[in-house]
Amino acid sequence: MDTASALDLLAALLTGRAPPSSEGDDGHRRLLALLATSLAVLVGCGVALLVRRSSASPQAVKAPPLAAKKAREEEPDPDDGRQRVALFFGTQTGTAEGFAKALAEEAKARYDRAVFKVLDLDDYAAEDEEYEEKLKKENIALFFLATYGDGEPTDNGARFYKWFSEENVKGEWLSNLQFAVFALGNRQYEHFNKVGKEVDQLLAEQGGKRLVPVGLGDDDQCIEDDFNAWYELLWPELDKLLLVEENSSAAPTPYTAAIPAYRIVFTKPEDEKHINKSFSLSNGHVVYDIQHPCSVNWNVVFVGCGRDLVDYTHDTNWV
Repeated sequence: MDTASALDLLAALLTGRAPPSSEGDDGHRRLLALLATSLAVLVGCGVALLVRRSSASPQAVKAPPLAAKKAREEEPDPDDGRQRVALFFGTQTGTAEGFAKALAEEAKARYDRAVFKVLDLDDYAAEDEEYEEKLKKENIALFFLATYGDGEPTDNGARFYKWFSEENVKGEWLSNLQFAVFALGNRQYEHFNKVGKEVDQLLAEQGGKRLVPVGLGDDDQCIEDDFNAWYELLWPELDKLLLVEENSSAAPTPYTAAIPAYRIVFTKPEDEKHINKSFSLSNGHVVYDIQHPCSVNWNVVFVGCGRDLVDYTHDTNWV
């Protein structure tokens, strides 16, 4: 009796008939049963997988789209009647950002009916076209713009500066905006505060109302003094816009700086070599400030306000 071929067995499995040479052959029947069982197991696994995927699909549908989530995060503040003030910064070493945050903190304490937001210029708009759309909604904006290198904008301000300076064909589309600009640069360079000066001019040309003349911070001298002189002019203008009417007749309060120009930190002598590396170059010069400390030895005398002097003399490393 001839042995059934593999094709005969497969045909028998699919048609349900015994192969021609399998009559009376128990071995072929057992093989046919094994193949049928294997096929049934495979079909069952496939059905189970389909059922599992179909049951999990409704959860995937419920997940919110990324675009919708991003839109919710970028929704403007609810209109609660408070005035909004935007403080934009373009910084390379952190100084412009520090000035913006310091002014915002002091302004929040003075103007409780206003909302202050410190904004990175690069994060303000995801696409260039959004700059125009968003700026049209601003009523008061303060710009803190550093000029870096040979008259170049900072990394986080380059996209805004390019868009704002090159696409200058909009007419007076900023008629609702009142603004002020504080520029940061170094007088040793040819293009001193180029970015801040140009943005200040363009804002005025395109309909914005300048609150105070552009502030020119000189990193070659004492930029904190330049900033103090600028915001001394700015406060009275903000008072006119942000102080509530019932407080308009109140006596003016003195303006105090909230600029952390220096800080004091106790250090160990063995850590001094690491601290002296914490500096950066701004417009080609070494800068030491709160962001970039240096190490010195001091004998310190603390002065109590309204009290006698308290002497504290100790040789240590101060930053």
